[in-house]
Amino acid sequence: MKPPRSRLATAPVLLALSLAAGGLALAQDFAPHIGYVYPAGGGQGTTVEVTVGGQYLVAPNAAIVSGDGVRAVVIPAEPLLSGKQAAEARGKLKELRKQRSPATREEIRKLNRKLALHEKSKITPAIGEQVAVKISIAPDAPPGNRELRLVTATGLTNALVFQVGALSECREPDSGKDENWVRIQKTVNDPDSRVKAGRNDAPPMAVTLPTTINGRILPGEADRFCLKARRGQTLVVDVSARELLPYLADTVPGWMQSAVSMFDSSGKELRAAGDVQIHADPVLRYEIPADGEYVLEIRDNLYRGRDDFVYRIRVGEPALLAKPAPTDNALAAQTPEKEPNNTPDDAQPVAPPVVIKGRIDEPGDIDVFRFEGKAGARVVAEVYARRLDSPLDSLLIISDAAGNRIGFNDDHEDKGSGLNTHHADSYLAVTLPADGVYYAHIGDTQQNGGGEYGYLLRISPPQPDFALRVVPSTLNMRANATQPVTVYALRRDGFDGEITLTLKDASTGFSPGGGVIPAHQDKVQCTLTAPASRGNTLFKLALEGRAKIDGRKIVRAAVPAQEMTQAFFYQHLVPGADWFVFVGEKHAPAAPAKFLGRGPLKIPARGGVVKARFRVPRYLPSDTGQVRLLNPPEGIALKNFSLGNGDIVLEIEADAEKIKPGAGNLIAEFVAKDTTPPGAPRKNPRRVPLGCLPAIAFEVVGGEVSTGSTGTTGADR
Repeated sequence: MKPPRSRLATAPVLLALSLAAGGLALAQDFAPHIGYVYPAGGGQGTTVEVTVGGQYLVAPNAAIVSGDGVRAVVIPAEPLLSGKQAAEARGKLKELRKQRSPATREEIRKLNRKLALHEKSKITPAIGEQVAVKISIAPDAPPGNRELRLVTATGLTNALVFQVGALSECREPDSGKDENWVRIQKTVNDPDSRVKAGRNDAPPMAVTLPTTINGRILPGEADRFCLKARRGQTLVVDVSARELLPYLADTVPGWMQSAVSMFDSSGKELRAAGDVQIHADPVLRYEIPADGEYVLEIRDNLYRGRDDFVYRIRVGEPALLAKPAPTDNALAAQTPEKEPNNTPDDAQPVAPPVVIKGRIDEPGDIDVFRFEGKAGARVVAEVYARRLDSPLDSLLIISDAAGNRIGFNDDHEDKGSGLNTHHADSYLAVTLPADGVYYAHIGDTQQNGGGEYGYLLRISPPQPDFALRVVPSTLNMRANATQPVTVYALRRDGFDGEITLTLKDASTGFSPGGGVIPAHQDKVQCTLTAPASRGNTLFKLALEGRAKIDGRKIVRAAVPAQEMTQAFFYQHLVPGADWFVFVGEKHAPAAPAKFLGRGPLKIPARGGVVKARFRVPRYLPSDTGQVRLLNPPEGIALKNFSLGNGDIVLEIEADAEKIKPGAGNLIAEFVAKDTTPPGAPRKNPRRVPLGCLPAIAFEVVGGEVSTGSTGTTGADR
């Protein structure tokens, strides 16, 4: 369901939904979640029915797709069989098979399908529930990635990628062998049971170029497609798989590892492409040697597979498949590199600020650029290559006229670079020691080079700035309740000042808590308190950050993002399009909790205890829950808490030996009480969170505060 465009632009409440009875999920562990969309896209001017797989999808009734020109509607479907219903279905199936009547064949097929879905939901519970969604795409809908979410009775799901394509689309035929899917999927985590892809099980599906092919890989499966091509025609095979589903938590690696091959009609492999370090989704280029039929094959490189190994393949000539180049205003004006420029003697002269568009043409190539500088001047040199999908693993050096090295860098992490698993772009910020000529040298760390090893090199004075990411991109809350969010500051060129966070539209009724990223810090945990709500309501919020840089007021929008961990190692902040908050009425507090203090909480650097008092209209009784601080800084701990007369008082203790100077936020959360008897195995080791109090800004100060001192904490009203 998509609201009218006028409401999207002006109204804070995007969607008022009448949902089935049921309370909002109190713990993130049980929030509605989707794990795949299949097919993961559709062409302009078409309507496509997709399957969304996930977990805790209680009474899904609406779907939301970001951007213009796309409308999504949930198709009512029969729920999964329960264990009892599955047992009854097996008994009925046994009786029907005894009859061997043509009239029972359709009923047997339906029961087999239901039982297969039931079994599949037990094999991989995270994607076991399925919802059908009909998506209508307008002819003028802008192509590219969108975000799809489901609205359920217990809240809003996470977002997944749905692509709008500009080419004609096709889809591999459904196998219809659900019973075999179940049998094969049981081997997905058993390497000894895996089989290599069988290429002769079925003839390849015929496709007409150019096209986008939609499919998914099941265990041990290879999908094959037959296409006709002409001699001299260059074909590009561009796979999207990891781009669609970058996070498969229970697989290693944590994404589909695609491998594609091109065969001639006799079965001879002509060209193959797999994942490379810079990009997990392969791109295959091949110049057709003769008119005829060719076979394109795709599989997982480790012969894994299941319902969420979803892919889209664009196949056609290069001009039709060209992707728009990334845009960045800071890199808009570019100076082309001019060869030869391999040594300081033939270095290309440039005048900072400048952005150079160059290429490491061959293995071992070094590009050198000469510029003049003043003593004490700060100069920044930054490479954009891996972030622009170039294989270049840059090495950057700044030297003076005598050859003395002033600065050196190989890899520099950019937390805003999405799904990069190797931060191979270089960054340097140096202070020039004297007036004179300086040189910037750029090459490849591995001594590689070639036509695809392009780069942009920025040489300029520092351009201090910042960008923001707010996590998570989807929140499910109760009316009047408070929930923590994390805001990351991606600081640029030495900017280290304070950033003030505010909601762009205060009329939504949400109240931010602790909305300041202190100087010298890259992130802050703050809180968001929902307004009162009648019924379940969906809000689209926007967060902004304000700072002063060189006397100028700078405002930057916070981009919603999701924190992802791939293959238990790679950490990513994956940016999204919209920041949605679902507010549910059921089990909502009568009023929001309120901090009764004034100003930041003053915490003594020399040790001691301070108190913070909150008015809590509906608090958690001490016999059913506990309170803890959420990720407090070292040296700060919750010593005790007390409840009474509708208030809760927190006693915050400072450890003089561990506490460090600084400022930030403290967030107290309620957790389920551990009822395990002493010495017995813990039944609930994770302490399920049940809600939190508004963030308290704190500041570590000098001096001593004795135990029980209130200072300006609001302990006394």
